[in-house]
Amino acid sequence: MVPTQEITKVRIKFSKVGDLMYISHLDLARTMQRIILRAELDIWYSEGFNPQPKMVFAQPLPTGVESVCELLDIKLNSYMDCEEIKERLNRNFPREMRVLDVYTPEEKIKEIAFTEYKISLYSDKIGENTQEDVEKLFTGECLLEKKTKSGVKEINVSEYIKEISVKADGNELVLGVILHSSAEKTLSPELLVEAIRKYLFIMTSDGIDEHYSIMRERMLRSDLSEFR
Repeated sequence: MVPTQEITKVRIKFSKVGDLMYISHLDLARTMQRIILRAELDIWYSEGFNPQPKMVFAQPLPTGVESVCELLDIKLNSYMDCEEIKERLNRNFPREMRVLDVYTPEEKIKEIAFTEYKISLYSDKIGENTQEDVEKLFTGECLLEKKTKSGVKEINVSEYIKEISVKADGNELVLGVILHSSAEKTLSPELLVEAIRKYLFIMTSDGIDEHYSIMRERMLRSDLSEFR
């Protein structure tokens, strides 16, 4: 009898910041495959005519968004210490990617319910009433078009926001926001910037000093505790 092969599943938490925020999810997946090969991890491949490495990303990151909480599940053909996996990957990662943790998953990726973001906007159009205006915008009806698998539909952005905090200081506006991120209900943080641009005429792209950044900070369970 052929002995059963031991398969080990591990979850890799990593950051992706700086210029790497501009690479697509497909390019990221290809990059990770090459890094795993260079790190000499004995990754498990699917069977069949075109074997593929077993890799599952949680919540593909929108292009242009940075993150300090990306999650990747892989399967290995044999056990390897998590700290050893982390060290091998970091030796091969580009400068703007870093493995933060490697561990045995406690739950399935599909159980992610919310995602927390920090959105920072800079514009000379931010004034003393901006904070109140943004709070009203995202607690009332805020209609935008959203692309879905079945086409484009109009949604109320506010219905996708679980929690939000807003702070304006000079020419800077900072939003701390928790968005729905389940398979049934999800929203890109870019739509919040689009809403501010459309309804409040901030970030109109006609000022040389206007810019914004988005950082994904945490993935959360349904009770808003950190997902692992």
